[in-house]
Amino acid sequence: MSLRRPRELSRQEFLACFQAPMSDVTACQDPAADIWPYVELIDPGGIGLRAIHDVEHVWRADRHDHVLIGTDRADVFLAIVVDRTERQVMGHRLLDLPSEYGIEEPKV
Repeated sequence: MSLRRPRELSRQEFLACFQAPMSDVTACQDPAADIWPYVELIDPGGIGLRAIHDVEHVWRADRHDHVLIGTDRADVFLAIVVDRTERQVMGHRLLDLPSEYGIEEPKV
């Protein structure tokens, strides 16, 4: 993978990388690309986070992998989109499930 500056995908670009059906390949030990050099270039503070954690889920479409990395915020993931054909990272998007889908955090 050639290392390039991180590129935030627009909502439209991100959604264009979905193709039903998506398969959960989290347990797969055959990643399409090494995402970590790309992730290390992302400043968490620059995207409203304090911390970026580890991979929690990997969803695969026909051509793309969506690698969801946990963050310091509940139900908010750093989604890395990998082009499986080119075997390289296309970009990233902050996937805020509560905001996108109206999920409320439980009251304690």
